[in-house]
Amino acid sequence: MKKIISILLCIALIATSFGAGASVSAAKKKKKAKAGTESMDLYYSKYASPKKLKDGHKLVKDFVINAKKKGKYTAKIKNKKIAKIAKDSKKRQYIYAKKAGKTKAKIYEKLKNHKKRYIGKITIKVKKEDMGDCAGQMMSDDDYKAFNNVFIKKHLGTNTANIPAKVKNFFVGNKRFGSKFKESDYKLSFSLDDGKQYSSLSDKGIVSGIKNGTSYITTTMKFKDGAEITIPSAVRVFGYAIEKVPGYSLNTLQDKVIGLNQPVKLEDGTMRAQTHFNNAATTLEFQYVNDTIQEKKKMYAAVERSDSQKSSYTTAIYNRTRDKVIEFLGADPEKHTCFYTNSTTDGLNKLASALVTSKKDIVLATRIEHHANDLSWRERCKVKYAEVDSKGRVKYNELKKILKKYNKKKKGKKKTKKIKVVSITAASNVTGYVTDVHKVARLAHKYGAKLVVDGAQIVAHRKFSMVGDVKDPNDDIDFFAFSAHKMYSPEGGGAVVGLTKVLNKHKPMFYGGGTIKVVGDNWVYWKKAPEVYEAGSPDYLAVVGLGAAIDCLSTIGMNNIQAHEQVLIKKLIAGLKKLPKVIIYGDTVNVSDKTGVVAFNFHDINTAFLAERLAKYAGIDTRRGAFCAHPYVWRLMGISDATAKGFENCSDENTAGMVRISFASYTTEAEIDYFFEQMPTVMNQARKMTQESDANPEY
Repeated sequence: MKKIISILLCIALIATSFGAGASVSAAKKKKKAKAGTESMDLYYSKYASPKKLKDGHKLVKDFVINAKKKGKYTAKIKNKKIAKIAKDSKKRQYIYAKKAGKTKAKIYEKLKNHKKRYIGKITIKVKKEDMGDCAGQMMSDDDYKAFNNVFIKKHLGTNTANIPAKVKNFFVGNKRFGSKFKESDYKLSFSLDDGKQYSSLSDKGIVSGIKNGTSYITTTMKFKDGAEITIPSAVRVFGYAIEKVPGYSLNTLQDKVIGLNQPVKLEDGTMRAQTHFNNAATTLEFQYVNDTIQEKKKMYAAVERSDSQKSSYTTAIYNRTRDKVIEFLGADPEKHTCFYTNSTTDGLNKLASALVTSKKDIVLATRIEHHANDLSWRERCKVKYAEVDSKGRVKYNELKKILKKYNKKKKGKKKTKKIKVVSITAASNVTGYVTDVHKVARLAHKYGAKLVVDGAQIVAHRKFSMVGDVKDPNDDIDFFAFSAHKMYSPEGGGAVVGLTKVLNKHKPMFYGGGTIKVVGDNWVYWKKAPEVYEAGSPDYLAVVGLGAAIDCLSTIGMNNIQAHEQVLIKKLIAGLKKLPKVIIYGDTVNVSDKTGVVAFNFHDINTAFLAERLAKYAGIDTRRGAFCAHPYVWRLMGISDATAKGFENCSDENTAGMVRISFASYTTEAEIDYFFEQMPTVMNQARKMTQESDANPEY
């Protein structure tokens, strides 16, 4: 029995050994590479370089059967007038067509020590491409989108009303493809597929905008050899969202602003229309804004919450107004988007909550800022501040110095935390100074930071463009926040316009309905910007009011408003200078960089009493205090931070403050005359109240 078992084991071992040996032998046998037996077709055209034509060239390796992955191959071509050898960017050899015909080539494998091994012969057939096929191949290249997505932008970075797009000759003489086409080689014809709803199209392929939307154009190329190609293209028209409002101009506003002439009761019992000199805080409402809201209410329904007729109507207006905002701010719809907010403060906080990702992040601001553009960052990360000069203007050199200190690469030194965001106001609510935000943009972008602009005090006063020099994208503003109630739509609301790509990389710390696609037990699919920044039910009527206000301001003309305010501010400053013991803050000579805002004080009168007397005695509404820009006001008044720390309430007469007069488009020179008529009496009353109190007269 033991002998039988031993014999069986020996047989098994022999069989196993034989099988293993056979496998090793098989593994050692390798298939030899050889040249292809069939001919290889290449394509040639005298109208374009075959090197850049699809199937106009092939790697030598492609001609080899059983080619090694890391093998290197070369070829020797018999007739080099038919085909030639070249190298690509990776130094691989390829055969490319020279002209139509047929030739032979020998294929070799490159070995070490500059040796090579012959593999075999191949036949190369070069076929001629016709004009249409050649053009079609070039236009289908992944890196070159001929005829696609023509973009018409109105008022973007220029004062030009409309720049028509040309849909013709996109690749004639194009070096990228070695094209040799001439205009005489083909004829172009064009057809518009939207019935002239969004654009018009000339016989020469000139596309002009009619209203915002997307048109579809078919371009037909008919070649002299009979070949024909049709090319579809999309033309997005932008810049036609803002509408003209009949009857609105600087000269007609007295009858077109709600409450402007509404009488108020003075302390002596008489009635008179209030003088509105507190427009930097909020403006009155244009009648057109109110009329538009009342009209749109008739079709009111939930935005994006239903397929009903009314819901579809409100949703369309809600989304179309985004285009209106982007257009009004001179933003670029190809890279900027717009999301709605409750106010500038809300918008800046949403931006801060999204852009700041660590307590260690650094933001650069200035000492001119409103609290909205200071505290929103200060409470989330580290903030560095650039100072203001003796007149209260931003020190641009200090901005540059701080950016350079933190963001310039230093050799051999440990990597430090960089400034991530520069955040600055477009115009001061205290002195009216207009910041050169495009200069700041260039500085921020040079050192790798993003720029956020607080636009609350600019939108109703001056034309603003987020796009700077159209030839230099570093001039562009990245993010801009503003409020509707500062621009004649007191129903509230506001917006942020910002870089779509950056916004999509973050999300704010505000969550809820409208921001998501789908939610599961432990997972969420979020929407992209702008929707992810708009948690909760949209404030549709605020958006309607915002859009209507933009229409009114654009009709009146922002340049007209700026010129009007310059007249008013010069008249006010000239009159204030005549008053005894007056203190006027900011530059009183060069006022070209100021909006219609003037802050002042008196050496012998407490401003709390002065503002109260102006209101109750004369019916003049001003603002008294530090205007939610305390550090800036303390600097202008020469008050130390230690002294300011002892103040208890910003509206108290024992807290330092100023009186501020701020204009609107409806402010008149007659109102300034009335102000100066009342000032002698008002000053005497306020001076007496100051003397009878413990209040600091210069506060």
